[in-house]
Amino acid sequence: MIEKKVGRYISLRMGIAMSITMSIVGALLGALTAVKQSGAPFIMAFLPAFLVSLVITMILAIGIGFIVPMKKVNDGIAKTTKTKGFVLHLLQSLVSDLIYTPFIGLVMAFVSTALFVVPRNPGMPLVPVALGSFAKSLVPEFVIALIVIMILEPVIQKAAFKKYIPNFGQKVEGDENL
Repeated sequence: MIEKKVGRYISLRMGIAMSITMSIVGALLGALTAVKQSGAPFIMAFLPAFLVSLVITMILAIGIGFIVPMKKVNDGIAKTTKTKGFVLHLLQSLVSDLIYTPFIGLVMAFVSTALFVVPRNPGMPLVPVALGSFAKSLVPEFVIALIVIMILEPVIQKAAFKKYIPNFGQKVEGDENL
């Protein structure tokens, strides 16, 4: 029962962190492109894209967090690679990033193209423009999301354990199993 609560806590917090990160990066890249192409004010290009992106990525990231059993995935990585410490954390973060970033990035490329690019340019083909946008933003989003996961995941895990497991980290008998 506590494992499920800890897992939900971590999934929810990591989903929120991923959605905020990807919304900022995606909206920033989109706004810079819009400013360069049309000369629109940066804030007018960034703010609507960020808000729409935040709502959609929040739903997607939290959904992925609850659908994909990340604890089982991470345990499988640990068992398969037989690594520990930083290398294990790096591999787990990389796999998590490979699960979240491409899916959310692709959906957001289609949404932003459909909402912001095609209405301003009637007749523009949705799929090629969205795929081009996705291809350009994939590497920056992937790298920044990986950095965010590497930093936030241990912090969120520790907070989850402290919240749901009394005396966590105080060398109480039984903690070694967690």
